[in-house]
Amino acid sequence: MGELRTLQVRFDTPIARWELPLLRGAIISLLSRDNTIYHNHEAGGLRYAYPLIQYRQIDGKAALVCVADGVDALGDLLQAESLETMIGKRHVTLRIEHIDADRHEVEMRDVPVIYQLSDWLPLNDKNYKLFERERGLVARVLKLQQILTGNILSMLKGVGIFVPSQLETEITAMTPMRSVKYKGVPLVTLDIQFAANVSLPDQIGLGRHASVGFGTLTRIRN
Repeated sequence: MGELRTLQVRFDTPIARWELPLLRGAIISLLSRDNTIYHNHEAGGLRYAYPLIQYRQIDGKAALVCVADGVDALGDLLQAESLETMIGKRHVTLRIEHIDADRHEVEMRDVPVIYQLSDWLPLNDKNYKLFERERGLVARVLKLQQILTGNILSMLKGVGIFVPSQLETEITAMTPMRSVKYKGVPLVTLDIQFAANVSLPDQIGLGRHASVGFGTLTRIRN
């Protein structure tokens, strides 16, 4: 199917989970306004495409996960005149503590791969209402599986990889939904474990607001 490059960059700056949107703003402030790959906006508004730069908390530290062309864009940040910035009201100097580069072969598998998906935001206003109408647990899980499959296909399309056969997902465990707020908007998030017949790289984001730490994928076993 295709090779997907990823690059994890961890800084020595401690960060809380709720500060990730502030980290995004802090890094964007170091770059020119036309660097759309970091802020995912265009002249006409939001760039509706998979985010190739994702802002994360890894081991309690501020981090970036760069995907596909986002790997090359890291050079724009490293060439910045200074990495002194503000995370909210906190003055920091971002110093790179660890870099981990990977080239992952995305391929269909006969034996499903098991994944954990943390802080996943599967529901927008429209499909939340549809989800609420489903009274049975089985129907709700099937709806979530449909959304999950769509999230994976959307991500792969966003990095130029197309699936040659049917993508199959199966949610095997899930937590109760939790209420969160993002930019003042109430949302619901949950963690799931699922199996899929495709091999995906660790730490990429899936679903809504993947650029700021929601929907982080971890491969449990092949």
